[in-house]
Amino acid sequence: MINKSFEQRTERRSRLIGLLRSETYWKTSDLRDQLGISQRTLMRELAELKQAGYPIESERGRGGGIRLNGRWGVDRLQLNHHEVIELLLSLAIMESLQSPLLTHNLKAIKQKLFQAFPQQQRSAVSDIRKRIMIGSNAGANTVARYITPEHTISESIAEAFLEQCCLEIDYQSDTGAQTTRVIEAHYILLNWPIWYITSWDHLRQSSRMFRIDRIKSARIVGERFQLRPIEDFIGIYTPYYQSI
Repeated sequence: MINKSFEQRTERRSRLIGLLRSETYWKTSDLRDQLGISQRTLMRELAELKQAGYPIESERGRGGGIRLNGRWGVDRLQLNHHEVIELLLSLAIMESLQSPLLTHNLKAIKQKLFQAFPQQQRSAVSDIRKRIMIGSNAGANTVARYITPEHTISESIAEAFLEQCCLEIDYQSDTGAQTTRVIEAHYILLNWPIWYITSWDHLRQSSRMFRIDRIKSARIVGERFQLRPIEDFIGIYTPYYQSI
């Protein structure tokens, strides 16, 4: 069994690292108050972080204090916000599958990963996260008819969604009828393993939902679109979807 004091210290250190990243500089008195520890304990923690390779910086005088260098953390991997979205989405999908093994901390991991990036990148990622929804798993009958979309089609859909570009698709309905449409991919929804696009359909001049595996071809047509009010789409996806 893991020693409780070790768990508490690990959590405290994680909080300290988070605090040092969240402000330009911290006064030691403010850090003590936030963590509920003594000056001696705080200085020991800071010394051990330095020894472990964390770039702790300090500056004297008014406005000075202690901080963790802003380039330290997950962002050293140089992930762009599209790659961050893919990573967060993978974690969200694993969480939705409710696996009994090795998934209990996924929500905390998602939050820590998100907070590890600079504010500007977090803002871009946050805007996209709100447009990706995950619901319950698809039923057996639906899954039985599912066909994995071609890679080139999936790539075009992802690019159109992330860059807010209009997309021309050849779509086959459940009756077999095929139409060509220009759509704006505002939201993507997942009922594992079935993906849907909640779109503004230029052909019908209204909101529509399209199953991605029924899209036979997809081409970005170059026009960028502005996000429409969520009220335009609320009627075609149900409340049990949650954003990642």
